[in-house]
Amino acid sequence: MTECPECAAKEVVVEMKFDANTKHFICKKCGLFATREQVSDIRYRLNKREKTREDKHDEYRDWWTTSKKEKQG
Repeated sequence: MTECPECAAKEVVVEMKFDANTKHFICKKCGLFATREQVSDIRYRLNKREKTREDKHDEYRDWWTTSKKEKQG
């Protein structure tokens, strides 16, 4: 079974039901009605998020600590 990408983004695991007549997946929790390709596209868009300010701060901190170690060594 396929997990609903929108519910998974909210950290809720819900399996989608496949409707053979329309060849669509249906989420019983949020009501998402999509083909296999649309589900894949939604997953891709949700995983491809922009870097947040915290991510940039973490990258800078990692860079700073790495450069300090290299300078001491």
